[in-house]
Amino acid sequence: MLTREDLMHMRNMSFEDINPAEIPDLDEMNIDVTKSKREKILGILESGKNPYFIKSGNIVVKVGFASTSRTIEEALESLVQMKW
Repeated sequence: MLTREDLMHMRNMSFEDINPAEIPDLDEMNIDVTKSKREKILGILESGKNPYFIKSGNIVVKVGFASTSRTIEEALESLVQMKW
C-alpha cells in the first residue's frame, strides 16, 4: 500500500518525471466490477502505480484537482464510477 508520503511525491511529479511505460492504460485496467467502490479504489492504490497518471492509448493524462477538501480517494471513486 502506498504511504501518504508516496502519494504526495507522486502528486508532485511532472510528465518529465514519469516513465510512460509505467503508466497504467485505462483501457487495460482490470477492475472487478463485483467489488465495492472502496475495494476498487484500494486495488488501484495497492497496485503501487502512480494514481495521478493514467493513459488511454498514447494519450497521457495527469489527474489533478483543485485545492479543496476532496481527497484522492474521492477523485478515484469518481473515475471508477465513470469507467465501471
